[in-house]
Amino acid sequence: MKTGFLLISLVVFLPTVSAQVTLDAKQLEGSKVIEHSDIKVLQKLQLAGQEVVTKNKQIIITEYVTGSRANDGTLRSKAIIKKWNGEWEFPGSIMMEFNSEVPGRKAPIAQLEPVLELLRVTFKTPLTHVFNRDGSVKIVEVPEDAAKDLPDLFKDGLSPKKLTAQLKQKYESLPEKAVSKGDTWVRNQTMHLEGGQTMTFRINFKYEGIVKKDKLELDLITGKITDVAYDMEGDPNTPLKVKNSELKPVMSSLELFFDRKQGRYVRTKSLVHIKGDMTFDANGMELPGKLDLMIEQNNRDIQKDE
Repeated sequence: MKTGFLLISLVVFLPTVSAQVTLDAKQLEGSKVIEHSDIKVLQKLQLAGQEVVTKNKQIIITEYVTGSRANDGTLRSKAIIKKWNGEWEFPGSIMMEFNSEVPGRKAPIAQLEPVLELLRVTFKTPLTHVFNRDGSVKIVEVPEDAAKDLPDLFKDGLSPKKLTAQLKQKYESLPEKAVSKGDTWVRNQTMHLEGGQTMTFRINFKYEGIVKKDKLELDLITGKITDVAYDMEGDPNTPLKVKNSELKPVMSSLELFFDRKQGRYVRTKSLVHIKGDMTFDANGMELPGKLDLMIEQNNRDIQKDE
C-alpha cells in the first residue's frame, strides 16, 4: 500500500512511504474450510531414442474441520478428502481412471493396480493437522497402520514425518518479518513424488501488496523458481534408477493469495516447466535421457454448495 501527499503551497514533494504488513499463519477455532484443487501434469521422457509420454489431471475436494483449542494450546484440524477424480494416460494408449464414488474400479493392467490402491487408501484415510498455540505446525497425525497394505514403494506417501514436513513447508513460504510492497525473500521447497523421488525448488518470493479478489482484500505473493534439484531417497527396488540429472526451470509462475483475517492462503496458482538431461541406470546399463515436465496446480476455497 502506498501513501503520500503533495504540499502545493510550499512546492515540496514528500517521499512516498510504503506501509509494512505482517503475514502470520493462524488457525481459527470452530472453522470449516472446503478446498478445491485442480492438478495437471504432462511428462515427456526421452529414453534410448524413444519418447515416453504420460499425462494426468485430477480434481480433489478436501474438507478441513478445526475444533477447539486444547489445554496445552494445540489446535487440531481434521482433513478429509470428500471427492477425488483423476485420469491418467500412459504409453501405449493405456488409460486409467480413479473415481472416489467407485474406488474399487480395477486398473486396466495389473502393473497399475498398486497405484490405484495408493489412491484408495489415501482417499479413505483422514489426516489430523495439529498446530501449536502460535499457529506453527506441530505434526500431521496419520491413523496407525494406514499404509500397512501398500507396497513398500508407496508407503512413504502416508508417512507422518513427510506429511508434517510438507504442511510446514506450505506456511514457511510466508515472510519471516514485516514486509512492504516489493520486498523479496528466498525459500527452498521440496515436492515429493512417488517411490522416494523428490524435486527441490529454489524460489524467489515477492510481496506484491493488497489486491481485491473474490470480494476479499488479500495479500498477494508471487514467486519464480530459479533452480531445481532432483533426488531419489534410499535405494528403491526398481529396474530403472536415476544416476544423475541436470534439470533447469524454463518457466514458472506462482501466485499466493493470503487472507490475514483467516491466517491462511485462500487461493494459490502454480505453473512450473522443467527440462533437462538425465542419466539412468537400467540393471547396470547406463542410458541417457531427457526430461520435459509441466506441472500446473490451482487451489481455491469454495462454498459448500459449489
